Amino acid sequence: MKDIKYAIGVDIGGSHIAAAVVDVQHRKIIPETKVHSKLDSHEDAGIILRVWLECIKQSIKKSEGLPIGGVGISIPGPADYDKGIVHIQGVDKYDKLFAINMRHFLTNELAGLLLYPDNVFFINDAAGFLLGETWSQYLTEEKIAAITLGTGIGSGFMKDGLLLSDDDTIPDHGELFNLPYQSKTVEDWISTRWFLHRYKEQCGYEAANVKEIADQAATDSNTRMIFEEFGSNLGTVLSPVLAKFGTDLLILGGNISKSYPLFKATFEEELGEVTPRIHFAKETENAAILGAVKNILAMNEMDFNKRNTAQFLMPVNREEKQLEGYDVFPSFEISEGTVSQGFESLARELSFYKKVCIDGYVGVDWDYLMGGLSEALRQLGVKNITYSIDAAYKDADVIDAMIAPFLGGDDPVFGRLYEGDLEDFFQRDKLESLVADDDCLSIVYGSGASLCNWDAKLVYVDIPKNEIQYRSRAGWVRNIGAQKPISAKPQYKRMFFVDWPVLNRHKQNLLSAIDFVVDGQFLNDISWCAGSTLRAALAEMSTHAFRARPWFEPGVWGGDWIKNNIDGLSDEVVNYAWSFELIVPENGIVISKKGVNLEVSFDFLMYNDHQAILGDAAKTFGTDFPIRFDFLDTFNGENLSLQCHPKPNFISEQFGEKFTQDETYYILDAADDANVYLGFKEGVNKDEFHQALVKSQQEGKEVEVEKYVQIHPAKKHDLFLIPHGTIHCSGINNLVLEISSTPYIYTFKMYDWMRLDLNGQPRPLNIERGMANLNFDCQGDVVEEEYISKQTVTAEGKGWKEVQLSTHPQHFYEVYRMEFNDQIHVEGNNQCHILSLVEGSQVEVVTGDRKMVVAYAETFVIPSNAGSYTINNLGSSIAKVVKSFVKPEVCNYES
Repeated sequence: MKDIKYAIGVDIGGSHIAAAVVDVQHRKIIPETKVHSKLDSHEDAGIILRVWLECIKQSIKKSEGLPIGGVGISIPGPADYDKGIVHIQGVDKYDKLFAINMRHFLTNELAGLLLYPDNVFFINDAAGFLLGETWSQYLTEEKIAAITLGTGIGSGFMKDGLLLSDDDTIPDHGELFNLPYQSKTVEDWISTRWFLHRYKEQCGYEAANVKEIADQAATDSNTRMIFEEFGSNLGTVLSPVLAKFGTDLLILGGNISKSYPLFKATFEEELGEVTPRIHFAKETENAAILGAVKNILAMNEMDFNKRNTAQFLMPVNREEKQLEGYDVFPSFEISEGTVSQGFESLARELSFYKKVCIDGYVGVDWDYLMGGLSEALRQLGVKNITYSIDAAYKDADVIDAMIAPFLGGDDPVFGRLYEGDLEDFFQRDKLESLVADDDCLSIVYGSGASLCNWDAKLVYVDIPKNEIQYRSRAGWVRNIGAQKPISAKPQYKRMFFVDWPVLNRHKQNLLSAIDFVVDGQFLNDISWCAGSTLRAALAEMSTHAFRARPWFEPGVWGGDWIKNNIDGLSDEVVNYAWSFELIVPENGIVISKKGVNLEVSFDFLMYNDHQAILGDAAKTFGTDFPIRFDFLDTFNGENLSLQCHPKPNFISEQFGEKFTQDETYYILDAADDANVYLGFKEGVNKDEFHQALVKSQQEGKEVEVEKYVQIHPAKKHDLFLIPHGTIHCSGINNLVLEISSTPYIYTFKMYDWMRLDLNGQPRPLNIERGMANLNFDCQGDVVEEEYISKQTVTAEGKGWKEVQLSTHPQHFYEVYRMEFNDQIHVEGNNQCHILSLVEGSQVEVVTGDRKMVVAYAETFVIPSNAGSYTINNLGSSIAKVVKSFVKPEVCNYES
């Protein structure tokens, strides 16, 4: 906890700024430190920000050396207060500040003057007023509402000492100004401009301000009627709001509130039975200043853990491999270009330009990234202003309505892949209003930043999918255009069906134009390279063997084989049910140079040159990588759920996927009692099975699975075939290498052994979807004949042989196993091969002039453009390598 004894509070209005030092212990402003400055809110951004900065600096100077722990700023909205980004537009003030990150600017400029340089926080002016008044006056009512009456109407709500912005009992975001009232909005009727307009209508000439009108009202009945009308309007607006909130105390502030006796009668008459105690703030400005400081204290009490996992973050610096076993952080050493590390080096590169656009993926910590870059530029003496593209999003409710058809309603798992583009989420006039400041380096940043069409250098920030999910579980990732984070599971569904498809298309469009790429996963650092270096690296990888960067996840059925056999993983994770060895939508690839790692998503390879990766299969699959490898670990764990996968038409019509989730289970390791549930027993009745599942779900009774489903013993190197519609699951004590088509979440769980997930919640079942897709012809003797692979030697030579493991006609891929004592040479045949070392300690894979060592259980890829390759056995016993590729006949048509 930061020890803050003194802090600067700032109140910003439409034509002024006031700053003062606050004595935190006594909750009071130190009067001699208070500074006022007038400003023109129509000026350019740079001028306005300099006025703010100078006012704050003067107040600090007047404190005569007091340890200033931070700066709190109360400012009118709309704004993203958490991030310090102005959203004000079209209200004839501060338009030039639209989208600017004020926090970055002030943090950098005040860095040497604050005890804690990162302690710069923003709060809505009305909320700041409420917070400051209750804090300084020790107001303790349970439900407090605050209204400021001045240029417009500000509002804030507090319950049990906590500010509310999202609650069913208050208006959206706690804001009244934009609510509909008498064919207009509330602020059209309750504001200074209403008074001036109504006064001119009533009296025939103009007044300078509301005070002038109030002075006349003491002796002029016509003028007094204006205040009575105002009170009636205010009471009519507030009565239902205060009633719904159950208000105990109403705080009134702002200049117009000083004229309360003039509108008291009509206001209280309209309030009717709503009778909260009314408290009048003596100094609205001082309350806002105090509230801004109180907000600093509240922000410092919050938990900002941005990563909810015990799993290790990939190190930015590549360590020489010490162990001979499985490498959890594999990288590809590039031949051309440089991979750099740190904000300082990137800042030096960008300092030569006047405009920079930094685009990137959802889940990037933009506040940290841009704060670090902006500070590095300041250290270089480069003045800079940063603009957040988030300010140009459409309203959140508009976006929610737009994507609702793709989110599956209340379905906890499934939606439909969004078919639009990233432009759909933005408001064109807001994008066009993002204008760079010519007097300094201007940086626009965020997912979609390139859509503002600046003539600027383009930086792209990528981040691995596993890190996005860890950050999502920590509760701070926002979806595209969302105003706040949502809980992890609904957020994952939205990311999978909306954000990721949209951002992948956007990324593909940008690849050729990227000037610099940044790895955004590191919490205290960055790595980066030139776009030309990335594209050269992708081309180089397309002609050589490489590994994707695997990642690991726990699950309710997870075992301990991975924990016991793969070094470099955290022991604090309860188990490792999955290893994402090669699931292209989820995996990244890591390039390195001289010990510095940089990870980008695997799909960059596909977008760069999918033909080079897939060869003949590119005609069928385009930029979609067709095959995935992953591990399912049930050693000393539990059975997987009883499940099936959708038919091709079903997955296309329901979810928008191009091909379905056809699987196989290759048994990499198994205990003596291991088994696999696969296919129905002879004569199983569909309706009876359905009723048993439904009854179990409704009444919480176990299903006699063995009555319906066949159980097969599983041993090392068996292959079980699971085309769509096949009832199946792995039993305990297996390590399954799942060789499958790429779609990977479309599992219809129909029975889950009456268990809860790792969070103690029921796992969602999809009984009806499963029944709509189950193949009941897969029963009896057919299962043994057609769904358990037959293994045939198809080629052999001295010390080697190749074994074909038959697949089902519905599988579009082949599975082979190559067994050799010393060496085997393999022809690529214009195909991409996906391989895994399933027996033996180590092999060396030779493609062209490059060699790569592969350890037991590691998965690797040989792109089509690599051509032929050689695998040398580095171990003392026989090596066995599983190989999969698209069936040649499938390559002869377009998807």
